[in-house]
Amino acid sequence: MSKIALITGASQGIGAAIVERMLQEQFTVLAMGRNPARLQNLKRAGVVVYSCDVRDDTQITQTFTKIREKFSTLDILVHSAGVGYFEPIEQTSIAHWRETLDVNLTATFLITRESLPLLKKSSRAHIFNICSSASRKGFPNCGAYAASKFGLLGFTEVLREELRSHKIKVTAIIPGAVDTPFWLEAGTGFDTTKMIPASDVAQAVFFAYQQSLNNLIEEIVLKPATGDF
Repeated sequence: MSKIALITGASQGIGAAIVERMLQEQFTVLAMGRNPARLQNLKRAGVVVYSCDVRDDTQITQTFTKIREKFSTLDILVHSAGVGYFEPIEQTSIAHWRETLDVNLTATFLITRESLPLLKKSSRAHIFNICSSASRKGFPNCGAYAASKFGLLGFTEVLREELRSHKIKVTAIIPGAVDTPFWLEAGTGFDTTKMIPASDVAQAVFFAYQQSLNNLIEEIVLKPATGDF
């Protein structure tokens, strides 16, 4: 029986690259996202798709009801859903603040909590949280994003300690700038050709997963050769 991987934010960017890599490795892939057209493309590729806006805790609960109806275990959970706005703190709206925290941090907590009963049934369970250079370093004009990613790294470290006795591994993937649609949508003007390919992040996830059962890679830090950007 193939291993089962659940990836959030699977519609594009890092999440989509991880979906592709897991398919190459013959995993049964479950994908959560909120872009109907992209989800349909994944479905045609053999992915089990779940339309879910992770900002909505009710949708998360309903999605896991569906997952548990079809699957009795889960081997890999990758939290890749993310959002960010580039604006000074003084100009950050409460709507942007709440959305960023809801997607990048609160959804990770909720989805992890829903996933744990399934992960505990796996003989080789592993959780991956896609953090950021902004999990450890403050950059101008991204107060909400940094707050969410600093929080995500802290949550990851606590989760790792709580789950050691259950033999569930927890790894933080900490990339600098990754070449994804995020930068274009944010209108930053950064040169994406110098950024990390999303496929390299996917490779890091699989590399950590395939380690021996007695070996845990707690963190993987990836940065563009030019620095954070």
